[in-house]
Amino acid sequence: MITDLDEHNFTFLKEEHHDRWLGFKREDVQRWFEAAGLHDVSVRAIGSECRADSECGTEQAKVSIFIATGMKG
Repeated sequence: MITDLDEHNFTFLKEEHHDRWLGFKREDVQRWFEAAGLHDVSVRAIGSECRADSECGTEQAKVSIFIATGMKG
């Protein structure tokens, strides 16, 4: 199981908050889990979002969060 942010274009999160990536496409995560041999894969929204303001206060990010699960074996 993992949780992360959906793909987004809020580059200030990478620059100011030191995020390593700008979220993920759920379809990619689904494919990666299946390629790893997991079954009963599910990638879905958890009904929450990450919110952050830029340091200068001109931008506000609201990005949905997903949970991805899969079974091994």
